[in-house]
Formats: sequence, C-alpha cells, structure tokens
Amino acid sequence: MTSSGDSLPTLQTRRWGRFGPILFWGLGAFAYIIAVTNRTSFGVAGIEATHRFNIGPTVLSLFTVLQLLVYAFAQIPVGLAIDHFGPRFMLAGGAILMASGQLLLATSHSAPPAILGRAVVGLGDAMSFISVLRLTTSWFPVNKVPQMTQLTGLLGWFGQILSAIPFAALLHLRGWSTAFNTLAIVSFASAAVTLLFLRESPNASAHRSWPTKKSISENVSAVWRNPAMRLGFWSHWTTPFSTNLFTLIWGVPFLVKAEGYSKYAASSFLTIVVVAGAVAGLILAYLTSRHPTHLTQMTYSIAAAQALTWAIALLWPGRVPGVLIVILLVTLSVGGPGSLIGFAHARRWIPVERIGTADGFINGAGFLAGLIGMLGVGVMLQWQGSYSLTAFKIAFAVQFPIWAIGVMQVARYNRKVGEFKWQDS
Repeated sequence: MTSSGDSLPTLQTRRWGRFGPILFWGLGAFAYIIAVTNRTSFGVAGIEATHRFNIGPTVLSLFTVLQLLVYAFAQIPVGLAIDHFGPRFMLAGGAILMASGQLLLATSHSAPPAILGRAVVGLGDAMSFISVLRLTTSWFPVNKVPQMTQLTGLLGWFGQILSAIPFAALLHLRGWSTAFNTLAIVSFASAAVTLLFLRESPNASAHRSWPTKKSISENVSAVWRNPAMRLGFWSHWTTPFSTNLFTLIWGVPFLVKAEGYSKYAASSFLTIVVVAGAVAGLILAYLTSRHPTHLTQMTYSIAAAQALTWAIALLWPGRVPGVLIVILLVTLSVGGPGSLIGFAHARRWIPVERIGTADGFINGAGFLAGLIGMLGVGVMLQWQGSYSLTAFKIAFAVQFPIWAIGVMQVARYNRKVGEFKWQDS
C-alpha cells in the first residue's frame, strides 16, 4: 500500500501556485540546515571542551551520547506529535529548544549543566528532520518524495559545513561563549522565520485533531506491526552511525591527537564528508526512485564499503596516510544519504496519516547505533588511558558488531516484508 497518489497536491497547487510547495519545503529545509549546524557544532569543540571543563574521554563522550540518546528516544513521541499537530509548530519549537540548549552550553563552566544543554539541543533537533519529511510527503506527489527526501538530507549537510568552517573559526578566534551564543541567536531567528512564513499543506492539516490515548495506541501498534517499518529501522541503524560517530565527536580528536593534524586542518577534513555526501545524495536519489525494489541491496553495499575501509585504516601500520583518510571520509559520506533508504521502505507501505510515527521509529535507529558506538569509543579510550594512535585504532573497532547486528536484522525483515499486507486499523 502506498501512502498517496500523484494527484495529492492538487488542492495546495491551486491555492499557492506551482512554486508554493518548493517555497515551503525550502523554508523547512532551511530550518533543518540550522538544526544540523546545532547538532554537529560540538564535533569541532571537543578539544576545547576538555580544557574548559577539565574532563576525560568518557565524560566528553557523554556530551554527544546524551544528546543523541534524547534525540533517539524523542523520535516516537515527536512523530506522533507531528501526525496530530503538524510540522510548522514542531519545527519552530525545536529551534527554540536548540537555542535554549546552546545558551546553557555557552554560559556553563562545569560539565553537568553543559551536558544538560546538549541534551536540550538533542530534544530540539529531534523535532527537525521528520517534520521536514512530513512537509515533503504532504506537499509533493509520491513519485517525487524520494528525490525531495534525498535533497533534504543533502541540504542538511550544509549545516555540517557551517559548523566545520565558520562556527569552528568563530570558536577559535572569539572563544567558547561567543561561538555558542551566536548559534543560539541564529536558532531563534530560524524559529521566527518558520512561524512567520512556513505554511502546511491544506490536505495534511484539514483532518488534524487532538490525539486521544486510543488513537495514539492504535497508531503506534499499527506502525509497529508493519515489518516495513522495522526493515526501515534496521536499514537506518546500519548506514549512518559510523558517519555520526566520526563527525559529531571523535573525528577531530582522532585527526589532531593521533594523526597530528592541526585543529583547522582536522575541521577542514570534515568538509570532505559534506561535498562527497552531496554527490552521493544525488546518486542515491536517482537509484531509490528508479529502483525501489533494490533498496536492501543498497544498504548492504554501503555497510560493506564502510566496514572494509575502516578495516584497512585500522590495520594500517602506523599513522593512516592522508589519501586513505580521504577515502575513508568519502566512504563515510554515503552514510547520511544512505540512511534515507530506511524512509523509502516506509513510504512504500505505510499510509500518509501514520508516516510521522513511522519516521519517528526509523529516524531514531541510526542515532541510537551512533551513541552506542560513541560511548563505546569513549570507554575504550578511557580504559587505555590515552589518545594515542593505537588507542584510537582499538577503540574504533567497536563499530564492527554494530554493523553485524544491523545487516542481520535487515536480512531478517527483508524476508518478512514481502509476506506482509498492511491491515489498516
């Protein structure tokens, strides 16, 4: 069962004109870019955080682990809220929460309130991407949704550029408080733009109502029974976690402490993920729309490429050559666009009125896997007592069991989804 037909946007096109869907999707994508900037900002500030708060690798990992833990576990309630209240207020509310979290981080001089600030950022970030997905599903016909979803993810990578270059430069030149206060101001501005100018599809908002306990229970149960959702969940678990682990926290410390690069060079390395990810997003947008029956094979290929490249890098004697680091980053760049394959599974089988709930389940998977990996790396580094090259290589090996679990579960639910027929409640 598909979620909608090609004629879905007739009402909104008549009211807003042919460019209305692009305009409102663009406003949502802008809010998502700012959310990604908030999400990834701590990835270039890890070394400064160790000095500001006088902390070791385990506590440092808690900043991002708690952020992503909140993000992951907020996905289902956020998905339910989007189904009932719509993406506009969820996007604005998320931006306000992220701004508040960054203000707390900017003014903190000890670890506990700073970690709380990152958790608040995670909660606000949780409201962003699946709100834009819901906006995309309601404004565009079903045959255009895969391309627009990949384009949304592609544009989100520019948030990584904003954190890796201008935010990192501001942090190094003007200091901790100025950098995070500036990001808070930008987030408040994003919330204002969303509230003032974003409009939702009339088709999507016409039948929205206050949720009841029964409707929530039925919604969650119906989505959970569908193995396509669980296939999407494990697909999302498998592809982006290594990318998040590297770009959100451990990439810069590894490149600076173990590989000997400067902070500026390490931050610049992360832009490779963005540029290569943009190209990968365009390619996967084409493949997912033209070959929807081969989504699982794409997931297998991405996971295999990432695991193989990491294995070569970790087994390489001595420091990893710059060329191999670039190859590793290019391989990791496919993880972000590849994670959107999980949502493509959902859109083939789940009706539009429940897609927000399904997106909530799926979108938490990669971040849950990522936070397990991040904490695992932190614990392994703490156990070894150093940031040496050998310590990092041993610590990064915690990723391989996560890939193994994901691939096995993808294979399991890929078999089941072909036997399933949606039973609409």
